[in-house]
Amino acid sequence: MSRIAEVVNSLPSIFKPEKAKGWNRVILFDLQGEEPSKWTLSVENGACTVEEGQTREPKLTISGNSEYICQMFTGETPPMKLVNAKLLKMKGPMMDSIAFSGLWDIPKKA
Repeated sequence: MSRIAEVVNSLPSIFKPEKAKGWNRVILFDLQGEEPSKWTLSVENGACTVEEGQTREPKLTISGNSEYICQMFTGETPPMKLVNAKLLKMKGPMMDSIAFSGLWDIPKKA
């Protein structure tokens, strides 16, 4: 399995449902770089699911290189550092972008 597939498919296991109460969204990862791909992430009724490809119309789109998504969700690089450096772009409501970053139990690297 590719690294991006492994990382994206692990998202339901690091999802914090208590942070998503009443927050139902479809998020698209539109990725370039080493492993170009699209992934649809659905957060509905406190559950998180992932599908390969764009399977639904997103409310929030996150684009950038696949390696940066891997770095973000494995804790190698803080999400805001990637966004501030414009390595990842979020397109959609600002409040959704802020809420999205709090939904995950991302490991902290020492």
